[in-house]
Amino acid sequence: MRKRSNIGAALGALLVVFAILPASMALADNGPVRTTWPSAEDPGPPLYARVGDPAGPTFYNDGEWAAIVFYRDPGCVPPDFNLLEFFAFDSFGCEMTVSGFSLWEVEPGSAPPKIHKTTGDHVPVWFVPLSTATQAAADGVLTIGELEGLDGLLVGEARIFNEVLQPIPLPPELGGGGHENPKLIQNAKGQLDDGRQFTLHISHLQSNLKVSIDLG
Repeated sequence: MRKRSNIGAALGALLVVFAILPASMALADNGPVRTTWPSAEDPGPPLYARVGDPAGPTFYNDGEWAAIVFYRDPGCVPPDFNLLEFFAFDSFGCEMTVSGFSLWEVEPGSAPPKIHKTTGDHVPVWFVPLSTATQAAADGVLTIGELEGLDGLLVGEARIFNEVLQPIPLPPELGGGGHENPKLIQNAKGQLDDGRQFTLHISHLQSNLKVSIDLG
């Protein structure tokens, strides 16, 4: 059985993630370096989807529904990939459903950026009853096939999607970077396959988490 990452593991994973990005640009004398993605200089975050947080919770949810946002085409997710593991280093070959930019106060690619900003107008967002999702993930593994087969799954597409991520800072000995006030803010608005409108709001400021889901 695979276990969820703790805070230390999450920090280590973040270091690995940003260490694989290009690091050929020197810092600008007048402020942070900006990279746009997906691009040749920055392929974007190595993620298929955001199920929850590497350090918890397992699912972003409002107590009734779990929300899963796909940063890359769900049809490209390998059948054996565990969506609970979050980082996906083989995901760069899959088309992104979002785009964005990052601001770096360290050498790009050497550590987490100061901030990520992400937008999209055709972003897959899936909703699953929380009890069903929790039961499916009890063994520590959730594949795309398992997710697609869950009772109560609602598939939607956000026509408006905005995300602001201020990554967890790393200690200086691990490269620094990140933000002194880590947070994740997500806002999505779109339509479910059954025609209903949905909205999703996630505000995760350190230990303060608020999730609002309206499925019409």
